[in-house]
Amino acid sequence: METRKVYVSGGSTYVISLPKKWVKKANLKAGDSLVVTEQGGSLLIETSITEKESRVKEVRISQLISSEALERMIIAFYLVGYDTIRIKLDRKDHLPYRKSIRKMLDYLIGIEIVEDTDDSMTLEIMVDYKRMTSMQILQRMYSINRSMLLDLGRALKTMDIGLAKDVIVREREIDRLYFLVVRQLKSAVEYQQIAEKLGIENQRDCLGYRIAVKVLERIADHIENIAKSYIQLIEVQGNAQLDDFIKLNSSIVVIFERSVHALFTRDHAMAERIFQELKEVKKYHSDISNELLQPKNIQSAILQKTMLDSIERIASYSGDIAEIAINMSAGTMTFNDRKNGGKG
Repeated sequence: METRKVYVSGGSTYVISLPKKWVKKANLKAGDSLVVTEQGGSLLIETSITEKESRVKEVRISQLISSEALERMIIAFYLVGYDTIRIKLDRKDHLPYRKSIRKMLDYLIGIEIVEDTDDSMTLEIMVDYKRMTSMQILQRMYSINRSMLLDLGRALKTMDIGLAKDVIVREREIDRLYFLVVRQLKSAVEYQQIAEKLGIENQRDCLGYRIAVKVLERIADHIENIAKSYIQLIEVQGNAQLDDFIKLNSSIVVIFERSVHALFTRDHAMAERIFQELKEVKKYHSDISNELLQPKNIQSAILQKTMLDSIERIASYSGDIAEIAINMSAGTMTFNDRKNGGKG
């Protein structure tokens, strides 16, 4: 940490000097513009994003052990904010690598192949922060997860295998939105200007949203897991009566809805009530789990236990969202709010 003295210039302008090391690192020169943002009792000084050059990364597949390693590397460069990824196909067996590159187009939003030659491929990442803010993406992820949960309950009730399969398909869109919002949040942490464009009022909230988006992605994974196990259960057992599962799923939908609402509205009281509701869910989960231990079709019991545990994990993740809501609401609560336990 360095200190700087404040000087007065021209009788009305207050001036401080910039650290030389930072100026060189930012590649600044006389006449360049800086963005100054007031944050409470602090000032945030950033280089202007419009003046930054496009970030380019080059990858040589000869330095990678497999095409799967290339997929992981492309995702990593996408998440940390690179705009262009040039991939040199400098080995004879490059066809699997080409296939992996094209596979990434299905996983990552805003990425396109702009050049494809015999020895290289270039990916351009064209993400417009104005088209979809982080808050809109979180809302979209919540909506998809909610629809998956509701349709999962309908599939269990009506034994609709087609609907269960459709629930599984929707999980892919959650993954695509997850990668996009993580990329946005990483940029928002670095630049307040981007945070504002993404609808994030305070950069410190990025950590909470980062945890929340991972929770939403994991919830989708567990919904997919339940749907897959249910399809296997029908194949093994045929007419499976799952009234207890349907009832438990309905309770989870309500808790999930309230937890996300508490997060978006910073409703501390609603978030606290969720933990009381989770106690009832855990008891119900325990009762069903004990019943599955009774002598019956072992394979059927294992599949039902897998489904039950995933439902319990979704409930637990909803509790995580409620906890994030409480932590984030703490920064907006007044002194009177804290005296009253957050109740308005």
